[in-house]
Formats: sequence, C-alpha cells, structure tokens
Amino acid sequence: MTTTPSLEALLRIGPFHSALRAAIRRRGLTLERLRLRLAQQDVAVALSTLSDWQQGRVRPVSPKSLRAVSVLEDLLEVPSRSLLTLLERSDPSGWPDVVPGMMPGFNTNDLEIVSRHDRVFVDAERHASRIHVSMVARARQDGVDRFYAHYFCDDAVHMSEVRHEPIRNCRAGRAARNEAEHVTVDELLFDRPLAAGETWVFEFVIHDPTLLDSFEHAQGVRCFLAQSLIEVHFDPAALPADPHVYLQDWQEAEPHRTIDLALDHTNSVHHFETNVSVNWIGIRWKWA
Repeated sequence: MTTTPSLEALLRIGPFHSALRAAIRRRGLTLERLRLRLAQQDVAVALSTLSDWQQGRVRPVSPKSLRAVSVLEDLLEVPSRSLLTLLERSDPSGWPDVVPGMMPGFNTNDLEIVSRHDRVFVDAERHASRIHVSMVARARQDGVDRFYAHYFCDDAVHMSEVRHEPIRNCRAGRAARNEAEHVTVDELLFDRPLAAGETWVFEFVIHDPTLLDSFEHAQGVRCFLAQSLIEVHFDPAALPADPHVYLQDWQEAEPHRTIDLALDHTNSVHHFETNVSVNWIGIRWKWA
C-alpha cells in the first residue's frame, strides 16, 4: 500500500466522496454544523444526505444538489469547482478521457461491494506474489456490467507486469497504469448487465511480481463494505513476527493498530470485519 492521498491529491484524482470527507475533516466541522451553515445560505440539505454523499452511498446529481456542492466548496475552503469537477469528469462507464490524472473507476458509484475475501500467499522468499480475491457485489442501478480492480503497488514494482487474472464469472477488459501514483486498474467484465439490486459473485487472482519483502496487505474501501475477510498464508520457511490488524483513513498519515493476531496450525492469520467504513483495512507483520 502506498501513502494515502492528501486532500489536494483527492481533489485532483477523486473519488468525490473521499475528497468531500477529507475537506470536511480538515475544516473540523460536524455534519450538523455544516448543514446549519448551508441553511444560512438558503440551501436545504438533510443530514442523512450529507452523510450519504461523504460515504459514497449517493452521488449529488440534481440541479439542487449540485448547487449545494458549489456552496460546500466555499464553506469548506476548497478551490472553486474542484468538487464539481470530480462529479463531471468520468463518463457513464467510469473510464475518464485522460489517464493518468484520474484513474478509471475511482469516481463510479454504481456497484456496491457486499463482501470481499482476499487470500494472500506469501512464499519462502517473503514475497506476496499471488492474491486470490472472491467478491459479492450488488448493482445500484440497471445495466452495471463491470468491476474496476484497483491495485496499489510498491514503488519498486514494474507495473506492466502486475495483472488481474479472471477466474470465475468475469473476463478481462481494458487496463491502465498510473506510474506516478503506483496504481493499476483492470476492468473485469461480467457475463451480462445486472438489474438494479441484483448480486453477482466473481473471483480473480492478482499477480504481483515484486521482489521485495512483503510486510502488509490491505483492502481499499471506497465507501462501505458490509463484510471484509483477509487471510494471509505464510510458507513454513518464512514465518512472520508480530502480525496485527490495522485501520487507516485517507486523512491519516499513519495507520493505527487494532488487533494482535497469532499464526494458526496452517501458518496463517486472518481477520473478519463487518460494516467497514474506513478507507483501508489490513494485516501487517514484521520479519525477524
């Protein structure tokens, strides 16, 4: 995982809800206080709506909502049209016209991730070169037919060699690489478009050719994740020390430790979490 973006970076690359949340936190305003300040500008926005916007559950799209976002930019002291531009930049598929600058899929909100299960395999050389991912997703609207698989690489990785291999109920689409941000994106296309509310189960494997020692694995949470499961399997020739769970939000410079873990009889650790709303949840370890 790379260093999490600053507010300035989020205003440039998105997604909208993360930039909004970071701006609110930097100003030190509660949502209720922000609602009252909007009301003073003759802009009525429900507290639940502001919460949905910053969590990514709902995107402001109506003229009334877009006017509220414009007023928010002034109240939050961010550059004019910076938040509005994030809402406008991607096409309906989420694939922007310019890459890099904004990575594909960062600003889409048409697919809810219900469950994600990552199985990380660390080999005898201490490399986490293979990650098996199983997901359950639910369409928020009719016609959703793809998932954007984002992967944050270590600085030393040759990103052209990182790939997502479709395993079940998906196939490879377009791909993009952002060398400056060390991010890869691969489209995983479903067999057919989904209806609103329909769920889809799919699996893929991430192949990461890094030759550096691995010391963590994290799931990025764009808005909300109902179920998160991370398993890390260690080769008997490379057993870690001090495995533990950590959480980190976009505005935090460093992750914070939450739960200590212990290796089981298969030389593995795991962590299961529900109702995840922080931006990163992961497992970290050391090497003796």
